[in-house]
Amino acid sequence: MTQSGLKVTIIGGGLAGALAARVLREQHSVTVLELSTDPIEVGAAISIGPNGTRILAKLNFDPTRTGSIPVGNLRTWNKAGEMVRDIEADYAQDYGSPWLLQHRADLRAEFLRLATAPSEELGLKGMPAIVRYGTKAVDIDAETGTVTLEGGEKLDADLVIAADGVKSIARAMVVGDDTFKSARPSGLSAFRFTLPRKEILEKIPDFRILDKSKPGMLKTVLSFDSSRRSAVLYPCRDFELLNVVCIVPDNILKTATTESWSAAGDVVELLRCFQDFPPWLLDILKLGKNIKLWQLRDQDPLPTYIRGKTVLIGDAAHAMTPHQSQGGTQSIEDAEGFELFNRPGVAPTDVPRILKEFDSVRRPRASQIQDNTRQSVNKKTVEEIYRFQRYNWTYPGVIEGLRRVQAGEELIQF
Repeated sequence: MTQSGLKVTIIGGGLAGALAARVLREQHSVTVLELSTDPIEVGAAISIGPNGTRILAKLNFDPTRTGSIPVGNLRTWNKAGEMVRDIEADYAQDYGSPWLLQHRADLRAEFLRLATAPSEELGLKGMPAIVRYGTKAVDIDAETGTVTLEGGEKLDADLVIAADGVKSIARAMVVGDDTFKSARPSGLSAFRFTLPRKEILEKIPDFRILDKSKPGMLKTVLSFDSSRRSAVLYPCRDFELLNVVCIVPDNILKTATTESWSAAGDVVELLRCFQDFPPWLLDILKLGKNIKLWQLRDQDPLPTYIRGKTVLIGDAAHAMTPHQSQGGTQSIEDAEGFELFNRPGVAPTDVPRILKEFDSVRRPRASQIQDNTRQSVNKKTVEEIYRFQRYNWTYPGVIEGLRRVQAGEELIQF
C-alpha cells in the first residue's frame, strides 16, 4: 500500500522528530533519519507542562505506558535548608491538562511507537513512518528539499524537517548565517543521575517523594545567589526511579564539560559544588552512581525557522536551558504545528506557503519561551521561578494560533 500526500524527510528521531512523524503519518509518507543505530535513548527524566500534555492527549498518548506521574506538590528550599514554598495544586483542573514527570527514554520510545506502529493498532488512517537508524545526513539543499547522506545517497522530499538537535547541521543552512551554526555554552552545566527506588528506601525509609500514595512531588533547592546553583529532584517511571539534576556554573568545575548526554560526572565533584546545601540533599547526592555531566547550551532566537522546503524544530530551532522545563514541551508544540499540513488539499506546491504560516506562530512563541528561560536563570526569589508559568503553559495550538496571528490578535491570551 502506498501513501498519498507529501513526501516528508525528518532529520533526527528524538522527541521532536518522532512526534512530528506521528502527526504527519496520517496524511503523508514520512521517513525519519536517525543517526543512532538503535532506538535506545540516553539521558534522564523530563517534565512536560500542561501546554504539552494537552497536545499529547490528542495524539493517542497514554501516560500509563510511560509511567508518567502528575505533579501535585511543589516544595522549594534555600541552601540554608529553609522551606520557602510548599504548594499543592491540581494542574489538570487549573490548566486543563496535567503536568507530567517521566523518564526521557520512556517518552521517546512511546513517541516512536506512535510514529511507527501499525495504523490498525493505533486506530489511525495512513501508513506508519519509516525510521532509518544509523543514517547520517551530511548536507541539505533547503530550497529543493534534497538531503544528502553519508555515502552519497540523495533523498528528495516535498518537506524536510530538521530535528537534529543543538548540533544541527541544518541551522546555518536554513538561517543563512554561520553565526548560528552552533548553540553556545550557557556558562552552566548539569549533573544528572537517577536512583532506583529500592536503593533510596534502604537508606532513607521515609523518603516522601517516592510515596506512591501521595501526589507527585517536585523538590527544588536553590542557592538564590550569584552562583546560580540549583538541585531538582522528582520521581519518574511510576515512582520506581528518582531523577536528580544539579546545575552549577562552569567556572567552579575542575574539569571542562561538553554538550553530551553521556559525558561522565563525578560524585566527589558534585558534593564539593553543593557542600553548603542542606544535609538531606547531600545524603541523596552521596548515593549518586553513573553520574553524567552535561554542558547546558542555549541559542539566541533565530530570525527564521524556514527556508524553501525546510523547517527547523526542537533544539535545532530554539535550544534553551532547562530552567523553565520547556525544552521538551516546546518540541511537542512544534510537532503539533504540522497539523497545518493535514488540512484538506495540501499539495507539494503549498509547502513554502504553509511553512511561512508555521513560522509566524511557532517562532514568536518559542522565542518568547527562550527569553523567559534566560530571565529565570538569575533567580533571586522563588516568585521569579514561577512568574512565567501561566504564559508558558497557555497555548491554543497551531490552528487557532494562526487564526489569532492573522487577525492581529495576541497569540497567548489568558
